Amino acid sequence: MKKTGIVILALVGLAAAFLYPSANSNRRQSGRAQTHNQKRVLHQIPARVTSKIKPAETQHQPESNQKSAELTPEELLARLVGKWEQTKSTSRQILTINENGTATMVIEPQGIWRSVLGKKVTIDIEWRLNAATLTLRAVGGSPENKLDYIKQLWGSEFVREIHSIEEKMFTLRDDQGDVSQKWIRTSY
Repeated sequence: MKKTGIVILALVGLAAAFLYPSANSNRRQSGRAQTHNQKRVLHQIPARVTSKIKPAETQHQPESNQKSAELTPEELLARLVGKWEQTKSTSRQILTINENGTATMVIEPQGIWRSVLGKKVTIDIEWRLNAATLTLRAVGGSPENKLDYIKQLWGSEFVREIHSIEEKMFTLRDDQGDVSQKWIRTSY
């Protein structure tokens, strides 16, 4: 019984090798015919009417979605203060930014990181804002041994450019200029 199954499996494999190229060529030929028909249909569609919107109107951004470079330091500070949340595949992070230059980040690890860091790590932070550059520096936290581990992995200072800041969201750029973090406001 076992030998018969192996022989049948081998024959099916050989047959598939011979049948697949012919089936694939049939697909290619029918695909070419469909593409040819599609081209004819596309040529029959009339050109779209151009929009009457003026270029200046398309470039205007609403005040709530301004780039950080367009805001004064006071406006940036006013928008930055509050409680923000970010959820990644590795953790949920809650960042509370106070007006006095202090902040707290609570990290709730997920997946394998939970077994390494535990249920929760709290980091006490000093922050500063220079133009649109946000610097966060860890100055304490708990549990202390987990905080030391985090500092070894990712460092104790975090410097990022604020890409955009709205009433309910802000984004940060990484060192390569890519938008790398999106924070959602949970309270003021």
